[in-house]
Amino acid sequence: MMGTKMGKRSVITLAAGALCAFAAQGQAPAAAATGNATAQPASTPHVYGHIEHALVTVSPPIEVQAQLDGGGDSTVLLVQDLKYASGEGGMFVHFTIDNGQVMPGRTVNVALPVLKDLHVHDRDGGTVHQPVVAMSFCIGDHAFTTNVTLKPRTTFTPPLVLGKADAAQFGAIDPTKKNTLREASCAAPAATPAPAAH
Repeated sequence: MMGTKMGKRSVITLAAGALCAFAAQGQAPAAAATGNATAQPASTPHVYGHIEHALVTVSPPIEVQAQLDGGGDSTVLLVQDLKYASGEGGMFVHFTIDNGQVMPGRTVNVALPVLKDLHVHDRDGGTVHQPVVAMSFCIGDHAFTTNVTLKPRTTFTPPLVLGKADAAQFGAIDPTKKNTLREASCAAPAATPAPAAH
């Protein structure tokens, strides 16, 4: 009888020890996971100003001021000397980008294929041609290619105005700030050189 009781006590003691060991194993990974979570604080996203430096990927690249807020449905670039020409592959447009800085390299001449030719009626009843081209840009750490409507530049306001869809990638924009980043920190997508127009 005593032997039977001792045997039952041994079994109970062994079972209790096994349960304690199993519980300890289950808690160890949870504690480790909690330690790893607290060791990696989340980074705060950058808040851009309403005006920022933008690198236009043409040959050679040129930096212009870009307005990130208040744009319409499409991205617009104000340029000079808009001229159409026919070449191999269709219609091309020649134009000059002027960043308004009084220094060497402030202008660059560009020729790009016309994706679409918008006809806009002016106040005098005439028709103004506004070509749409594909261009690449780099603002901060955002590199992107988008369709751009070219318009004649008459004032030296920021020449590049982002449309709503392109501006959305920058997240928070503070209308009271300007040029929060001194230069682009990304490599803009390589521009495809256009065939020479004839």
